[in-house]
Amino acid sequence: MSTAETEITGVGALPHRLDPLLKPRSMALVGASARVGSVGHSMVTCCLRGGFAGEVFLVNPRYDEIEGAACAGSLSDLGCVPDMVVAGVGGVHMEALFEEAVSLGVPAITVFDACHGKARDGGSLVERLRDMARDAGIAVCGGNGMGFLNIAERCHASFYNAGQLKPGGITLIAHSGSVFTVLALNDPRYRFNLVISAGQELGAYVDEYIDFALTQPETRVIAIFMEAARRPEAFSQALARAQDANVPVVACKVGRTEESARFARSHSGALTGDDAAYDALFEHYGVIRADTVDELMNTALLLEQGRTVGQGGLGIVTDSGGLRELVVDRAKYRGVALARLSEDTRNTLRKALPEELVADNPVDAAGSLSKEFSAPFADALSILGGAPEVAAIGYEIDARDDYIYLDRLFRLAEQLPETTDKPCFVFSSFSCANNRALADRLADLGVPLINGQDEMLSAVRNLFKLRAYTEAEGEKGPVATAPEAIVEPWRARLGSGQALSEAEGLALLGDFGIAAAKSAGAETEAETLEAARRLGFPVVLKTASGLAHKSDAGGVRLNIPDEAQLKETYRELSAALGPSVLVQTMVPAGVEIAFGCVADPDFGPLVMVSAGGTLIEYIGDHVHALAPFGVATARRLIDRLGVRPLLDGARGAEAADVEALAQALSRFSIMCAAMGSGLAEADVNPVVAGPRGCIAVDTLIVPA
Repeated sequence: MSTAETEITGVGALPHRLDPLLKPRSMALVGASARVGSVGHSMVTCCLRGGFAGEVFLVNPRYDEIEGAACAGSLSDLGCVPDMVVAGVGGVHMEALFEEAVSLGVPAITVFDACHGKARDGGSLVERLRDMARDAGIAVCGGNGMGFLNIAERCHASFYNAGQLKPGGITLIAHSGSVFTVLALNDPRYRFNLVISAGQELGAYVDEYIDFALTQPETRVIAIFMEAARRPEAFSQALARAQDANVPVVACKVGRTEESARFARSHSGALTGDDAAYDALFEHYGVIRADTVDELMNTALLLEQGRTVGQGGLGIVTDSGGLRELVVDRAKYRGVALARLSEDTRNTLRKALPEELVADNPVDAAGSLSKEFSAPFADALSILGGAPEVAAIGYEIDARDDYIYLDRLFRLAEQLPETTDKPCFVFSSFSCANNRALADRLADLGVPLINGQDEMLSAVRNLFKLRAYTEAEGEKGPVATAPEAIVEPWRARLGSGQALSEAEGLALLGDFGIAAAKSAGAETEAETLEAARRLGFPVVLKTASGLAHKSDAGGVRLNIPDEAQLKETYRELSAALGPSVLVQTMVPAGVEIAFGCVADPDFGPLVMVSAGGTLIEYIGDHVHALAPFGVATARRLIDRLGVRPLLDGARGAEAADVEALAQALSRFSIMCAAMGSGLAEADVNPVVAGPRGCIAVDTLIVPA
């Protein structure tokens, strides 16, 4: 059947393009084999043992039957068109199989092979298959992957048996086939509705898999292990849909350390690479970024619980004084706020706990060894569960598959979801704890069990980060737009392809409402003196020779007090770097900040804010966001800088006008977005922030 003939899924819903692929009503397993241990045989057993309710056709000209099921010689011999073909054949047979599938109108194919080598016309086999899939509108999972497991539908198109997996709410999408197997098939505490090995994305893309997952009622969180977004705009749109649907997305994006040579000309370019664009993209759409696969899965494990994270910090009940001290240390290192208990909560704890136990968070509830040993644990969990200053609760016990020293303590773990409506979990301080069976048992009850203090704290930090994203989204508000009367002339100027002088760059900033130091260009000593008289002493003299980093070449002279000093300075500067100069008013001292922007080829203008002046190259203190953005976002970016405390005043200095700085940063982002494809890079360094506003001093604008 064709894609157009696919039944509508859901009341009033249109069929999804990936329905025939991920929710087929029939599958043809091409390359099915009776040889135990082969991919073809594993593919058959994986499908049959998974309990697929639709029709399964086996195809291999070498067999009449496999595992008691009839086997056809080719797709054409089936007498019908399956929704999906699972291609368990090598690359040498793939082109012919695709051609047969296209001729029959097969709407979906799953490919395992990497398809290296040449097509019949001598070109790349991968590109030949991709072209055929695109032209015929075929959805293709893979190649160079492990297929997929739709656990909710019992549809297993892979060669890894997964009939033992219990359904859950995590959708896992992985470019890496090894990640597919490692994460999906290793530990029963992680429960999936859908696991996809996207591979080479021959005819279906990560953005489409996200979109499909959002149509499935079982999806509660989407976890992605990705190399790159092959369709950046569609990927952004899919993340926006997930955000609108309140389905959290966690991503482990590899390739973080790759430097990008195309950003080398400006300060901002030197500090910005491809990966910064993904950081900005993820933050824009509230995607949690995980550094490791452990963090990816443990974060998904907590988010699958689907509980709202309120205000406050993490509350912990533990059975060890030493491990309590360790988790306090690690929480500070990991940036996780532990709940600061109110006096009311402390008083309630004091009344409930034995005298020898401290009424504080974390609560060490291990008291005297008596028949009432478990009572303090129950009381502490209940009290923290109801405390408004506690946003989530962690419960630590030494529970192992081969040993539970007190059944009552484990029963408290099983009862956690009834004890509180907050996010709650059990954890072991030891990352290699032997507790998979217990984790499986708790997962049946909706209780996550995380191994390792750092692993637990990383997941909780991400839980709180999602809360911050949600709060920030509500504060964003509309982003202003620039009048076309201002935008069009500057677009035309950039479109000429000629570099802007610094004076032009400062004028561009001024037209977008960013205060800039008064400046005037000059080509001779006489013009320089005249410009200084108009502007008023003291002045700054800069070379206008087109150097990207003027200070490094001695091209900036500050605080020139009078005409005599100006003449001498001009003669030195012109002899060394040429006669063209810029005369500028001396700006009052303040905190130096830098703005930067590069045109990311995938996601558009990428704005950076960092420590400014010469510190920009020595302090790794920069944050990024996609342009344009409003003042609230600008304020949050500034608040994340390591130099942020300096803006509040240091060593008796007046506090800087942070609101004015945020306004300027927002306007800079609007300017960069308005210039669109005409702008390659923009660098404003420094922007001097003082008590009475901020002012841009130096700029470099690079046309595309």
